[in-house]
Amino acid sequence: MLIPLTILALLAASLGYLFLTTSEPEPSAPMGASVPVPGGMAGITGVTPLEVDGWQPPTAAAVLGTQPQEGAHRVRVQVQFTALDTTGLRYDPQKYFVDGIGSGQPDALWASPSAQDLDQGESITATMVFELPDKAIALVLENEAGSRLSLGSEHHTGGP
Repeated sequence: MLIPLTILALLAASLGYLFLTTSEPEPSAPMGASVPVPGGMAGITGVTPLEVDGWQPPTAAAVLGTQPQEGAHRVRVQVQFTALDTTGLRYDPQKYFVDGIGSGQPDALWASPSAQDLDQGESITATMVFELPDKAIALVLENEAGSRLSLGSEHHTGGP
């Protein structure tokens, strides 16, 4: 009788811990909306699978010359950055990654332009290419400051 009660108590404690420690998903801005980033604002203007439009970078990029890993696809993410602060905005594509369920948090395979400083009032449209697992969901472009932009679901290729 003592063993089943002990098992039941452990199960109840485990479930209680699970429910108390499960956090809500972090909010992200929907496609087309902007979020604050250090020094200004950023908003996704497009997410396109590379296999859909055959896009290639203006200069050869060896990393994009290979096929994606099995069970993955590549997407081109276009983001507009606008410097609003008097100190300007530091754009650095290495500070951005894709987060989501099953994403593995990949960094950009390729990005243009390279890191640069924008003065107040300046804007750029940056292009970043990511390789994403076909089964990943709830994907967002995120930076180290926690700014989150939803990638939507249009890029999914319906892989197995």
